[in-house]
Amino acid sequence: PRAAGQGESVMTTYCNPLSLPDYPVGKPCRNVIPGEPVKDPKSLWLLGHKEQFRELADVSVLWHDSKWYMYPSVDMAWVSGDGGISWEHHPLNVRDIGYAPTVVRHKGKFLLMASDSAIHVSESPLGPFTPVGKIKLPPGVPAQGDPMLFSDDDGRLYYYWGCTPKSGIYGVELDADQPTQVIGTPKELIPFEPDRYPWQRYGEKNESRDTGWMEGAWMLKRRDTYYLTYSVAGTENRTYCVGAAKGRSPLGPFESQKNNPIQRSTEGLITGTAHGSFVEGANGSLWSFYTVRAGVAHGWERRLGMDPAWIAEDGELHVSPPSSIPMRLTGTTKGAEPAGWTSLNASQPTNASTTAGEHGSRQAVDDDLRTWWQPETHDKKPTLSSSLVTNAMVRAVRIVWRDIGIDTHKGVLPGPYRYKVEVETSTGNWKTILNFSQSGEDLLIDFRECPPTPGIAARLVIVGTPPGITPGVADFTVFGETRRQ
Repeated sequence: PRAAGQGESVMTTYCNPLSLPDYPVGKPCRNVIPGEPVKDPKSLWLLGHKEQFRELADVSVLWHDSKWYMYPSVDMAWVSGDGGISWEHHPLNVRDIGYAPTVVRHKGKFLLMASDSAIHVSESPLGPFTPVGKIKLPPGVPAQGDPMLFSDDDGRLYYYWGCTPKSGIYGVELDADQPTQVIGTPKELIPFEPDRYPWQRYGEKNESRDTGWMEGAWMLKRRDTYYLTYSVAGTENRTYCVGAAKGRSPLGPFESQKNNPIQRSTEGLITGTAHGSFVEGANGSLWSFYTVRAGVAHGWERRLGMDPAWIAEDGELHVSPPSSIPMRLTGTTKGAEPAGWTSLNASQPTNASTTAGEHGSRQAVDDDLRTWWQPETHDKKPTLSSSLVTNAMVRAVRIVWRDIGIDTHKGVLPGPYRYKVEVETSTGNWKTILNFSQSGEDLLIDFRECPPTPGIAARLVIVGTPPGITPGVADFTVFGETRRQ
Protein backbone atom coordinates (compact mmCIF):
# COMPACT_ATOMS: atom_id res chain seq x y z
CA PRO A 1 0.00 0.00 0.00
CA ARG A 2 1.07 3.56 -0.74
CA ALA A 3 2.60 5.46 2.14
CA ALA A 4 0.84 8.35 3.78
CA GLY A 5 2.55 11.50 5.06
CA GLN A 6 5.03 11.95 7.87
CA GLY A 7 4.20 9.88 10.93
CA GLU A 8 1.80 7.58 9.03
CA SER A 9 2.66 4.20 7.51
CA VAL A 10 -0.38 3.30 5.41
CA MET A 11 -3.24 5.19 3.81
CA THR A 12 -6.70 4.43 5.22
CA THR A 13 -8.94 6.31 2.75
CA TYR A 14 -9.34 6.89 -0.98
CA CYS A 15 -10.51 10.02 -2.76
CA ASN A 16 -11.78 10.82 -6.26
CA PRO A 17 -10.38 11.36 -8.83
CA LEU A 18 -8.42 8.21 -8.05
CA SER A 19 -4.73 8.65 -7.31
CA LEU A 20 -3.10 6.35 -9.88
CA PRO A 21 0.60 6.23 -10.75
CA ASP A 22 1.91 6.64 -14.31
CA TYR A 23 -1.03 8.32 -16.04
CA PRO A 24 -0.27 7.89 -19.77
CA VAL A 25 -0.22 10.50 -22.48
CA GLY A 26 -3.52 10.55 -24.37
CA LYS A 27 -3.81 8.04 -27.16
CA PRO A 28 -4.34 10.63 -29.94
CA CYS A 29 -1.29 12.62 -28.81
CA ARG A 30 0.91 9.74 -29.89
CA ASN A 31 -0.37 9.87 -33.45
CA VAL A 32 -0.41 13.58 -34.31
CA ILE A 33 2.78 15.63 -34.56
CA PRO A 34 2.21 19.32 -35.38
CA GLY A 35 3.56 20.19 -38.82
CA GLU A 36 3.98 16.56 -39.92
CA PRO A 37 1.74 14.33 -42.03
CA VAL A 38 -0.94 12.46 -40.10
CA LYS A 39 -0.08 8.76 -40.10
CA ASP A 40 -3.34 7.61 -38.54
CA PRO A 41 -6.47 9.11 -40.19
CA LYS A 42 -8.46 8.32 -37.03
CA SER A 43 -6.42 11.02 -35.28
CA LEU A 44 -7.48 13.83 -37.62
CA TRP A 45 -10.00 15.07 -35.09
CA LEU A 46 -7.13 16.02 -32.74
CA LEU A 47 -5.77 18.65 -35.13
CA GLY A 48 -6.30 22.14 -33.82
CA HIS A 49 -5.58 21.07 -30.24
CA LYS A 50 -2.08 22.34 -29.56
CA GLU A 51 -1.63 20.85 -26.09
CA GLN A 52 -0.91 17.25 -25.32
CA PHE A 53 -2.85 15.68 -22.49
CA ARG A 54 -2.97 12.62 -20.27
CA GLU A 55 -5.98 10.35 -20.03
CA LEU A 56 -7.48 7.22 -18.53
CA ALA A 57 -11.13 6.37 -19.15
CA ASP A 58 -13.73 3.71 -20.01
CA VAL A 59 -12.55 1.49 -17.21
CA SER A 60 -13.25 -2.24 -16.98
CA VAL A 61 -12.61 -3.72 -13.53
CA LEU A 62 -12.21 -7.32 -12.38
CA TRP A 63 -12.37 -8.59 -8.77
CA HIS A 64 -10.14 -11.65 -8.53
CA ASP A 65 -8.35 -13.32 -5.60
CA SER A 66 -9.29 -10.43 -3.28
CA LYS A 67 -7.74 -7.80 -5.56
CA TRP A 68 -9.04 -5.20 -7.98
CA TYR A 69 -7.65 -5.40 -11.52
CA MET A 70 -8.31 -2.23 -13.51
CA TYR A 71 -8.15 -2.04 -17.32
CA PRO A 72 -8.79 1.51 -18.61
CA SER A 73 -8.46 2.93 -22.09
CA VAL A 74 -4.91 3.91 -23.14
CA ASP A 75 -2.88 1.72 -20.75
CA MET A 76 -3.25 -1.45 -18.66
CA ALA A 77 -3.32 -2.57 -15.93
CA TRP A 78 -3.55 -1.25 -12.35
CA VAL A 79 -3.95 -3.50 -9.33
CA SER A 80 -5.15 -2.78 -5.78
CA GLY A 81 -4.83 -5.23 -2.92
CA ASP A 82 -6.33 -2.91 -0.30
CA GLY A 83 -9.78 -2.30 -1.74
CA GLY A 84 -8.93 0.69 -3.92
CA ILE A 85 -6.98 2.84 -1.45
CA SER A 86 -3.73 2.44 -3.36
CA TRP A 87 -2.91 1.15 -6.84
CA GLU A 88 0.16 -0.27 -8.57
CA HIS A 89 0.81 -0.13 -12.29
CA HIS A 90 1.46 -3.55 -13.86
CA PRO A 91 2.08 -2.97 -17.58
CA LEU A 92 0.73 -5.77 -19.75
CA ASN A 93 2.27 -7.20 -22.89
CA VAL A 94 -0.75 -5.59 -24.66
CA ARG A 95 -0.80 -2.22 -22.93
CA ASP A 96 -3.09 -0.47 -25.42
CA ILE A 97 -5.32 -2.56 -27.67
CA GLY A 98 -7.79 0.24 -28.30
CA TYR A 99 -10.38 2.35 -26.53
CA ALA A 100 -12.85 0.80 -24.05
CA PRO A 101 -11.21 -2.47 -22.99
CA THR A 102 -13.30 -5.27 -21.53
CA VAL A 103 -12.03 -8.20 -19.49
CA VAL A 104 -13.84 -11.29 -18.20
CA ARG A 105 -12.96 -14.53 -16.47
CA HIS A 106 -14.42 -17.33 -18.56
CA LYS A 107 -13.89 -21.06 -18.08
CA GLY A 108 -10.80 -20.51 -15.95
CA LYS A 109 -9.14 -18.13 -18.41
CA PHE A 110 -9.20 -14.38 -18.95
CA LEU A 111 -10.55 -12.82 -22.14
CA LEU A 112 -9.56 -9.26 -23.06
CA MET A 113 -10.54 -7.08 -26.01
CA ALA A 114 -11.28 -3.46 -26.92
CA SER A 115 -13.02 -1.53 -29.69
CA ASP A 116 -12.30 -3.14 -33.05
CA SER A 117 -9.61 -5.39 -31.58
CA ALA A 118 -9.11 -9.13 -31.53
CA ILE A 119 -10.01 -11.14 -28.46
CA HIS A 120 -6.94 -11.93 -26.36
CA VAL A 121 -6.69 -14.82 -23.91
CA SER A 122 -4.48 -15.49 -20.88
CA GLU A 123 -4.16 -17.84 -17.92
CA SER A 124 -3.64 -14.81 -15.65
CA PRO A 125 -5.34 -11.41 -15.30
CA LEU A 126 -1.92 -9.82 -15.90
CA GLY A 127 -1.09 -11.89 -18.96
CA PRO A 128 0.72 -12.54 -21.10
CA PHE A 129 -2.26 -12.20 -23.44
CA THR A 130 -2.36 -13.89 -26.84
CA PRO A 131 -4.71 -12.83 -29.67
CA VAL A 132 -7.17 -15.46 -30.91
CA GLY A 133 -9.02 -13.41 -33.55
CA LYS A 134 -11.83 -10.93 -33.99
CA ILE A 135 -15.50 -11.61 -33.36
CA LYS A 136 -17.17 -12.39 -36.68
CA LEU A 137 -20.37 -10.37 -36.72
CA PRO A 138 -22.75 -10.69 -39.68
CA PRO A 139 -23.08 -7.72 -42.05
CA GLY A 140 -25.61 -5.00 -41.39
CA VAL A 141 -25.05 -4.44 -37.65
CA PRO A 142 -23.29 -1.42 -36.12
CA ALA A 143 -19.52 -1.53 -35.76
CA GLN A 144 -18.01 -3.16 -32.69
CA GLY A 145 -17.40 -0.06 -30.56
CA ASP A 146 -17.15 -0.18 -26.77
CA PRO A 147 -17.36 -3.98 -26.36
CA MET A 148 -18.36 -5.89 -23.23
CA LEU A 149 -17.88 -9.62 -22.64
CA PHE A 150 -20.07 -11.35 -20.06
CA SER A 151 -19.68 -14.94 -18.82
CA ASP A 152 -22.87 -16.20 -17.22
CA ASP A 153 -23.12 -18.66 -14.32
CA ASP A 154 -24.01 -21.47 -16.71
CA GLY A 155 -20.79 -21.01 -18.71
CA ARG A 156 -22.43 -19.30 -21.69
CA LEU A 157 -20.70 -16.23 -23.13
CA TYR A 158 -22.33 -13.01 -24.33
CA TYR A 159 -21.15 -9.95 -26.20
CA TYR A 160 -22.54 -6.40 -25.94
CA TRP A 161 -21.53 -3.29 -27.85
CA GLY A 162 -22.64 0.08 -29.17
CA CYS A 163 -20.98 3.40 -29.94
CA THR A 164 -22.75 5.27 -32.75
CA PRO A 165 -24.53 8.63 -32.92
CA LYS A 166 -28.08 7.27 -33.14
CA SER A 167 -28.12 3.50 -32.57
CA GLY A 168 -28.61 1.74 -29.25
CA ILE A 169 -26.94 -1.11 -27.38
CA TYR A 170 -26.64 -4.46 -29.19
CA GLY A 171 -26.01 -7.97 -27.93
CA VAL A 172 -25.49 -11.55 -29.09
CA GLU A 173 -24.37 -14.89 -27.68
CA LEU A 174 -20.89 -16.16 -28.51
CA ASP A 175 -19.66 -19.74 -28.74
CA ALA A 176 -18.36 -20.41 -25.22
CA ASP A 177 -15.44 -22.47 -26.56
CA GLN A 178 -14.74 -20.45 -29.71
CA PRO A 179 -15.53 -16.87 -28.66
CA THR A 180 -14.91 -15.37 -32.10
CA GLN A 181 -17.99 -17.25 -33.36
CA VAL A 182 -21.50 -15.82 -33.01
CA ILE A 183 -24.52 -17.92 -31.97
CA GLY A 184 -27.84 -16.59 -33.20
CA THR A 185 -28.63 -13.14 -34.57
CA PRO A 186 -27.41 -9.87 -33.00
CA LYS A 187 -30.22 -7.62 -31.89
CA GLU A 188 -30.72 -4.16 -30.46
CA LEU A 189 -31.41 -4.60 -26.75
CA ILE A 190 -31.83 -0.97 -25.68
CA PRO A 191 -32.80 1.65 -28.30
CA PHE A 192 -31.84 5.32 -28.36
CA GLU A 193 -35.02 7.22 -27.34
CA PRO A 194 -34.18 10.94 -27.09
CA ASP A 195 -37.80 12.13 -27.00
CA ARG A 196 -38.74 9.76 -24.20
CA TYR A 197 -35.50 10.30 -22.28
CA PRO A 198 -34.06 13.80 -22.92
CA TRP A 199 -31.02 13.00 -20.73
CA GLN A 200 -29.91 10.60 -23.50
CA ARG A 201 -29.27 13.50 -25.86
CA TYR A 202 -25.72 14.53 -26.68
CA GLY A 203 -24.36 17.87 -25.50
CA GLU A 204 -23.25 19.98 -22.54
CA LYS A 205 -26.94 20.81 -22.02
CA ASN A 206 -28.39 17.71 -23.75
CA GLU A 207 -29.23 20.06 -26.61
CA SER A 208 -28.78 17.72 -29.60
CA ARG A 209 -32.19 16.15 -30.13
CA ASP A 210 -31.15 13.53 -32.69
CA THR A 211 -27.73 12.43 -31.39
CA GLY A 212 -26.88 10.50 -28.26
CA TRP A 213 -23.78 8.33 -28.66
CA MET A 214 -25.24 5.49 -26.61
CA GLU A 215 -22.14 3.51 -25.64
CA GLY A 216 -20.16 1.81 -22.87
CA ALA A 217 -22.42 -1.21 -22.32
CA TRP A 218 -21.93 -3.22 -19.13
CA MET A 219 -23.78 -6.31 -17.92
CA LEU A 220 -24.22 -7.06 -14.22
CA LYS A 221 -26.04 -10.12 -12.87
CA ARG A 222 -27.37 -10.20 -9.31
CA ARG A 223 -29.31 -13.33 -8.38
CA ASP A 224 -31.80 -13.89 -11.21
CA THR A 225 -31.81 -10.34 -12.62
CA TYR A 226 -29.63 -8.96 -15.43
CA TYR A 227 -28.79 -5.25 -15.35
CA LEU A 228 -27.58 -3.80 -18.66
CA THR A 229 -26.08 -0.34 -18.23
CA TYR A 230 -24.93 2.18 -20.85
CA SER A 231 -23.63 5.74 -21.19
CA VAL A 232 -25.00 8.68 -23.16
CA ALA A 233 -24.57 12.42 -23.86
CA GLY A 234 -20.88 12.40 -24.84
CA THR A 235 -17.76 11.73 -22.77
CA GLU A 236 -16.55 15.33 -23.23
CA ASN A 237 -19.70 16.77 -21.62
CA ARG A 238 -20.64 17.28 -17.98
CA THR A 239 -24.00 15.62 -18.77
CA TYR A 240 -22.32 12.28 -19.59
CA CYS A 241 -24.30 9.79 -17.52
CA VAL A 242 -25.33 6.18 -17.00
CA GLY A 243 -28.70 4.58 -17.73
CA ALA A 244 -29.79 1.08 -16.80
CA ALA A 245 -32.33 -1.51 -17.88
CA LYS A 246 -33.13 -4.85 -16.28
CA GLY A 247 -34.34 -8.19 -17.56
CA ARG A 248 -34.60 -11.90 -16.78
CA SER A 249 -32.20 -13.15 -19.43
CA PRO A 250 -28.84 -11.97 -20.86
CA LEU A 251 -30.48 -10.89 -24.12
CA GLY A 252 -33.64 -9.43 -22.65
CA PRO A 253 -36.24 -8.21 -23.09
CA PHE A 254 -35.06 -5.27 -20.98
CA GLU A 255 -37.14 -2.67 -19.18
CA SER A 256 -35.74 0.78 -18.48
CA GLN A 257 -35.23 1.50 -14.78
CA LYS A 258 -37.50 4.09 -13.20
CA ASN A 259 -34.59 5.86 -11.47
CA ASN A 260 -32.70 6.64 -14.69
CA PRO A 261 -30.18 8.07 -15.13
CA ILE A 262 -28.66 6.13 -12.27
CA GLN A 263 -25.35 8.05 -12.28
CA ARG A 264 -25.09 11.71 -13.31
CA SER A 265 -23.11 14.66 -11.92
CA THR A 266 -23.04 18.05 -13.65
CA GLU A 267 -21.65 20.28 -10.89
CA GLY A 268 -18.52 20.33 -8.73
CA LEU A 269 -15.14 18.70 -9.13
CA ILE A 270 -16.45 15.31 -10.35
CA THR A 271 -18.60 15.60 -13.49
CA GLY A 272 -19.30 13.56 -16.61
CA THR A 273 -19.48 10.37 -14.54
CA ALA A 274 -20.11 7.48 -16.93
CA HIS A 275 -18.59 4.69 -19.05
CA GLY A 276 -17.19 2.27 -16.54
CA SER A 277 -18.18 -0.95 -14.85
CA PHE A 278 -20.32 -2.32 -12.03
CA VAL A 279 -18.40 -4.95 -10.12
CA GLU A 280 -18.91 -7.03 -7.00
CA GLY A 281 -16.07 -6.62 -4.51
CA ALA A 282 -15.12 -7.64 -0.98
CA ASN A 283 -17.81 -8.83 1.45
CA GLY A 284 -20.47 -8.85 -1.25
CA SER A 285 -20.17 -5.10 -1.82
CA LEU A 286 -21.02 -3.61 -5.20
CA TRP A 287 -19.04 -0.81 -6.86
CA SER A 288 -19.26 1.60 -9.75
CA PHE A 289 -15.98 2.50 -11.47
CA TYR A 290 -16.39 5.37 -13.92
CA THR A 291 -14.85 8.04 -16.15
CA VAL A 292 -14.48 11.63 -14.89
CA ARG A 293 -14.32 14.63 -17.21
CA ALA A 294 -11.27 16.92 -17.14
CA GLY A 295 -11.42 18.21 -20.71
CA VAL A 296 -9.02 21.18 -20.78
CA ALA A 297 -6.61 20.34 -23.60
CA HIS A 298 -9.11 18.03 -25.30
CA GLY A 299 -12.58 16.60 -24.71
CA TRP A 300 -11.08 13.17 -24.18
CA GLU A 301 -8.82 14.31 -21.35
CA ARG A 302 -10.33 12.22 -18.56
CA ARG A 303 -9.76 10.75 -15.10
CA LEU A 304 -11.24 7.83 -13.10
CA GLY A 305 -13.42 7.47 -10.01
CA MET A 306 -15.16 4.84 -7.89
CA ASP A 307 -18.14 4.81 -5.54
CA PRO A 308 -20.43 2.23 -3.90
CA ALA A 309 -23.48 0.87 -5.68
CA TRP A 310 -26.30 -1.41 -4.51
CA ILE A 311 -29.53 -3.15 -5.46
CA ALA A 312 -32.36 -1.49 -3.52
CA GLU A 313 -35.61 -2.98 -2.28
CA ASP A 314 -37.26 -1.79 -5.49
CA GLY A 315 -35.02 -4.23 -7.39
CA GLU A 316 -33.23 -1.44 -9.24
CA LEU A 317 -29.52 -0.68 -9.47
CA HIS A 318 -28.48 2.44 -7.55
CA VAL A 319 -25.18 4.34 -7.23
CA SER A 320 -23.99 6.69 -4.51
CA PRO A 321 -23.67 10.30 -5.72
CA PRO A 322 -20.12 10.78 -7.07
CA SER A 323 -17.86 11.65 -4.15
CA SER A 324 -14.99 14.14 -4.06
CA ILE A 325 -14.15 13.79 -0.36
CA PRO A 326 -12.11 11.08 1.41
CA MET A 327 -13.96 7.78 1.68
CA ARG A 328 -13.25 4.94 4.13
CA LEU A 329 -13.91 1.27 3.43
CA THR A 330 -16.51 -0.26 5.76
CA GLY A 331 -15.69 -3.95 5.38
CA THR A 332 -19.39 -4.62 4.82
CA THR A 333 -21.77 -4.89 1.87
CA LYS A 334 -22.06 -1.09 2.05
CA GLY A 335 -18.53 -0.82 0.65
CA ALA A 336 -17.48 2.65 1.79
CA GLU A 337 -18.70 5.74 3.56
CA PRO A 338 -17.39 9.31 4.05
CA ALA A 339 -14.44 9.50 6.42
CA GLY A 340 -15.98 12.54 8.09
CA TRP A 341 -13.46 14.99 6.61
CA THR A 342 -14.46 17.99 4.54
CA SER A 343 -12.60 20.69 2.66
CA LEU A 344 -11.00 23.14 5.09
CA ASN A 345 -9.94 25.67 2.44
CA ALA A 346 -12.90 25.84 0.07
CA SER A 347 -13.62 29.49 -0.79
CA GLN A 348 -10.89 30.62 1.60
CA PRO A 349 -8.38 33.36 0.67
CA THR A 350 -5.67 31.77 -1.45
CA ASN A 351 -2.46 33.42 -2.66
CA ALA A 352 0.55 32.41 -4.73
CA SER A 353 4.18 33.39 -5.09
CA THR A 354 3.55 34.29 -8.77
CA THR A 355 0.71 33.94 -11.27
CA ALA A 356 0.94 33.37 -15.02
CA GLY A 357 -1.67 35.34 -16.92
CA GLU A 358 -5.26 34.54 -16.02
CA HIS A 359 -4.43 31.38 -14.06
CA GLY A 360 -4.81 32.89 -10.60
CA SER A 361 -4.41 31.20 -7.24
CA ARG A 362 -8.15 30.98 -6.53
CA GLN A 363 -8.51 28.63 -9.48
CA ALA A 364 -6.77 25.91 -7.48
CA VAL A 365 -9.59 25.94 -4.89
CA ASP A 366 -12.67 26.56 -7.05
CA ASP A 367 -13.86 22.92 -7.22
CA ASP A 368 -13.30 22.67 -10.97
CA LEU A 369 -10.88 20.37 -12.82
CA ARG A 370 -10.96 22.66 -15.87
CA THR A 371 -9.30 25.65 -14.18
CA TRP A 372 -5.88 25.84 -12.56
CA TRP A 373 -3.26 28.00 -10.90
CA GLN A 374 -0.05 28.40 -12.87
CA PRO A 375 3.12 30.14 -11.61
CA GLU A 376 5.42 32.24 -13.79
CA THR A 377 8.09 30.20 -15.56
CA HIS A 378 10.85 32.13 -13.77
CA ASP A 379 9.44 31.18 -10.34
CA LYS A 380 12.07 28.79 -8.93
CA LYS A 381 10.06 27.83 -5.86
CA PRO A 382 6.36 28.17 -6.64
CA THR A 383 4.21 28.41 -3.54
CA LEU A 384 0.44 28.30 -3.10
CA SER A 385 -1.01 29.35 0.29
CA SER A 386 -4.59 28.89 1.46
CA SER A 387 -6.30 30.02 4.66
CA LEU A 388 -8.23 27.39 6.61
CA VAL A 389 -11.57 27.58 8.37
CA THR A 390 -11.56 28.39 12.09
CA ASN A 391 -10.50 25.54 14.41
CA ALA A 392 -9.27 23.37 11.53
CA MET A 393 -7.68 19.96 12.10
CA VAL A 394 -5.85 18.87 8.94
CA ARG A 395 -6.08 15.18 8.02
CA ALA A 396 -5.27 14.88 4.31
CA VAL A 397 -4.37 16.80 1.15
CA ARG A 398 -5.32 16.31 -2.51
CA ILE A 399 -3.27 17.84 -5.33
CA VAL A 400 -4.40 17.57 -8.95
CA TRP A 401 -1.59 18.65 -11.28
CA ARG A 402 -1.59 19.95 -14.83
CA ASP A 403 1.38 19.36 -17.15
CA ILE A 404 1.98 22.75 -18.80
CA GLY A 405 4.26 22.33 -21.79
CA ILE A 406 4.26 18.54 -22.03
CA ASP A 407 5.40 17.50 -25.52
CA THR A 408 6.49 13.89 -25.88
CA HIS A 409 7.54 14.50 -29.49
CA LYS A 410 10.17 16.95 -28.23
CA GLY A 411 11.23 14.87 -25.25
CA VAL A 412 9.26 16.82 -22.63
CA LEU A 413 7.84 13.90 -20.71
CA PRO A 414 5.59 13.50 -17.67
CA GLY A 415 7.17 12.49 -14.38
CA PRO A 416 7.25 13.12 -10.62
CA TYR A 417 6.20 16.41 -9.05
CA ARG A 418 8.21 17.08 -5.90
CA TYR A 419 6.76 19.17 -3.13
CA LYS A 420 6.13 19.84 0.52
CA VAL A 421 2.89 20.77 2.27
CA GLU A 422 3.18 22.90 5.38
CA VAL A 423 0.57 23.95 7.94
CA GLU A 424 0.70 27.22 9.84
CA THR A 425 0.00 26.01 13.37
CA SER A 426 0.13 29.52 14.81
CA THR A 427 0.94 32.89 13.30
CA GLY A 428 4.31 32.62 11.57
CA ASN A 429 4.98 29.03 12.68
CA TRP A 430 4.94 26.48 9.85
CA LYS A 431 5.07 22.69 10.26
CA THR A 432 5.79 20.27 7.40
CA ILE A 433 3.06 17.61 7.24
CA LEU A 434 3.94 16.09 3.83
CA ASN A 435 7.44 15.92 2.41
CA PHE A 436 7.77 14.43 -1.04
CA SER A 437 10.68 16.62 -2.13
CA GLN A 438 12.54 13.49 -3.27
CA SER A 439 9.57 11.64 -4.72
CA GLY A 440 10.06 9.32 -7.68
CA GLU A 441 6.34 8.65 -8.17
CA ASP A 442 4.52 10.05 -11.17
CA LEU A 443 1.17 10.93 -9.61
CA LEU A 444 -0.91 13.28 -11.74
CA ILE A 445 -3.46 13.14 -8.91
CA ASP A 446 -1.81 12.92 -5.50
CA PHE A 447 -3.98 12.26 -2.44
CA ARG A 448 -2.18 11.79 0.89
CA GLU A 449 -3.17 11.50 4.52
CA CYS A 450 -1.10 13.22 7.20
CA PRO A 451 -0.88 13.22 11.00
CA PRO A 452 -3.75 15.22 12.56
CA THR A 453 -2.46 18.79 12.64
CA PRO A 454 -4.28 21.91 13.85
CA GLY A 455 -3.70 25.01 11.76
CA ILE A 456 -4.85 28.35 10.42
CA ALA A 457 -3.38 28.03 6.90
CA ALA A 458 -1.72 25.51 4.58
CA ARG A 459 0.72 25.96 1.74
CA LEU A 460 2.04 23.89 -1.12
CA VAL A 461 5.74 24.41 -1.86
CA ILE A 462 6.84 22.99 -5.22
CA VAL A 463 10.52 22.05 -5.20
CA GLY A 464 10.81 20.02 -8.41
CA THR A 465 8.97 19.28 -11.65
CA PRO A 466 9.55 17.06 -14.69
CA PRO A 467 12.16 18.73 -16.95
CA GLY A 468 10.60 21.25 -19.34
CA ILE A 469 7.22 21.27 -17.61
CA THR A 470 5.69 24.22 -15.77
CA PRO A 471 3.46 22.98 -12.94
CA GLY A 472 -0.21 23.78 -12.88
CA VAL A 473 -2.47 22.98 -9.93
CA ALA A 474 -6.07 22.26 -10.86
CA ASP A 475 -6.97 21.37 -7.30
CA PHE A 476 -5.37 21.94 -3.91
CA THR A 477 -7.77 20.73 -1.23
CA VAL A 478 -6.91 20.44 2.44
CA PHE A 479 -9.22 17.94 4.14
CA GLY A 480 -10.03 17.51 7.79
CA GLU A 481 -12.48 18.43 10.50
CA THR A 482 -13.22 21.41 12.69
CA ARG A 483 -12.53 21.13 16.38
CA ARG A 484 -15.04 22.11 19.00
CA GLN A 485 -14.07 25.21 20.96
